[in-house]
Amino acid sequence: MGGSSGGGVSYRSEVDSDVELEDYEVDDDFGEGIVESRGNRFNPLTNFLGLDFTGGNGGKFTVINGIRDISRGSVVHPDSGCYKAWTMFIVIWALYSSFFTPLEFGFFRGLPGNLFILDILGQIAFLVDIVLTFFVAYRDSRTYRMVYRRSSIALRYLKSTFIIDFLSCMPWDIIYKVAGRKEEVRYLLLIRLYRVRRVILFFHKMEKDIRINYLFTRIVKLIFVELYCTHTAACIFYYLATTLPASQEGYTWIGSLKLGDYSYAKFREIDLWTRYTTSMYFAVVTMATVGYGDIHAVNMREMIFAMAYISFDMILGAYLIGNMTALIVKGSKTERFRDKMADIMRYMNRNKLGRNIRGQITGHLRLQYESSYTEAAVLQDIPVSIRAKIAQTLYLSYIEKVPLFRGCSSEFINQIVSLLIWTVYIKTIFFNTKKGETTTCNISFVK
Repeated sequence: MGGSSGGGVSYRSEVDSDVELEDYEVDDDFGEGIVESRGNRFNPLTNFLGLDFTGGNGGKFTVINGIRDISRGSVVHPDSGCYKAWTMFIVIWALYSSFFTPLEFGFFRGLPGNLFILDILGQIAFLVDIVLTFFVAYRDSRTYRMVYRRSSIALRYLKSTFIIDFLSCMPWDIIYKVAGRKEEVRYLLLIRLYRVRRVILFFHKMEKDIRINYLFTRIVKLIFVELYCTHTAACIFYYLATTLPASQEGYTWIGSLKLGDYSYAKFREIDLWTRYTTSMYFAVVTMATVGYGDIHAVNMREMIFAMAYISFDMILGAYLIGNMTALIVKGSKTERFRDKMADIMRYMNRNKLGRNIRGQITGHLRLQYESSYTEAAVLQDIPVSIRAKIAQTLYLSYIEKVPLFRGCSSEFINQIVSLLIWTVYIKTIFFNTKKGETTTCNISFVK
């Protein structure tokens, strides 16, 4: 067991030299199979680290699927290579769905055969992901412990996004046709827009990955935000023109449009690419508030949406300009973390440190990033008397169990309690890919 002193790192490791660790990617869940708990330096460490998270198979891991048997069933660790590959696969489908859903809503009243098959394949992939989510461990946001209990995983997912994820997988195109092509049913298709959150989370992970240029990642993210907003607005502009009766379509922005000698009076007969490009052009010039005057709102519905869209573009423009300014100034928390990680990596490479100590150092830095606050910072504005009562509530039971302090006066015990410093302990599990075995290394960090 590792002790703690002076804010340093102490560890005990029996890891073989041929242990394989993955590349040092800085993501939201650091390390392979990290389990941590909270305590103080006077409490026996076994009270905090004496937790058995291995399954009935003796704690052996398979690198191929990254699945371990825990509690009463198989649980997938979120850092396993197989699950990361599946996550990337789902991100690609989420990116496709995020852009295709507004297009389907605005331009189609029933998908053609080739797009229908592609849509069904996408929904099947998301259904499989829903089932898999019930078996994926997660990190508790308050204690930073990995939770492997199947009931807790299922309850957390059911209470969060399960309903939205399930409804988004419904074949709304088939339901729309079976329901007599009622326009109200098509609005349920917009539930799939929630999948864009997966793309946003992917960008968050890329921002922390020191192997990818930070400036490049942020610029790609900003371009994605701008393209997605204008693409969605273009589809809505076209949708507003198609929901009027055929006799009134000439009183829409596209039905009354004439560009040179070319007329859009019968815009439904024009090819899809031309209609989409025209709609995208209208959305971009409106977002940029250029307003050349060649395309403009005609009826009341289009005017209302144009006003709402321009108001939103003011906020979007401030967001884009603010982020570009932050990139130039270089002062964000994530960027400071990346710079620190880059310096540590150069130091470890220069001194040729082993993989095991590399994993422990990077794990410590990631833990500091995720739990950036300390109790001293939180309690610094609270009076000393109240801080003493908080310390007694948290640590008095631990001090009373220490044989060294038995028989001491209550005043002495209270003084000891008020001086305690809390420590985070993590249990890091390393995978030996050659022998198919695992070795644990306990590390302690004083906050």
